Amino acid sequence: MHLRQYHQSDLEAVIEVFSNAVHQLGIQHYSRNALLAWAPYNPDREKWRDRLASILVLIVEDGGAIAGFIGYDRTGLIDLLFVHSAFARRGIATMLMETVEQLAAIDGLDYIHTKASLVARPFFESRGFVIAGEEIVSVGGENLCRFDMIKAIDSDQKAILSLPNSILNRILSC
Repeated sequence: MHLRQYHQSDLEAVIEVFSNAVHQLGIQHYSRNALLAWAPYNPDREKWRDRLASILVLIVEDGGAIAGFIGYDRTGLIDLLFVHSAFARRGIATMLMETVEQLAAIDGLDYIHTKASLVARPFFESRGFVIAGEEIVSVGGENLCRFDMIKAIDSDQKAILSLPNSILNRILSC
């Protein structure tokens, strides 16, 4: 597995990982209509391009394929965290999350937060996030439940040592 930053040429693969994760991993929690509203088969690529350009996006590749990605805005918001179903439960989300937690410590943040889906909530809870609120959002005419979740960051930067310097330097140069 290889951790790296997102490149514009990754757009189609990132959208595919997102769509796969929503449709394959979300099927137990959401209706078909809700899944199609959340991840339509013909996504707005311009909107995706703009969204990914506005945040730090880290990717894990495995065997040349994008296995998962995380979006982090450097103020503490985890905007996106998705893993392709073929790579689920292999530690990819954990690797991405640990990297963002280390970046948050470097950035001097007191906490990180996200809006987690029903699918993602157990993962975030396992990483020490707590629910700060719950809301229903309307997406494409479908109501989806999500959770405002927050985690305090330990300012002890010893965890930084587990990141290879070359990766850390590339991430910090954003």
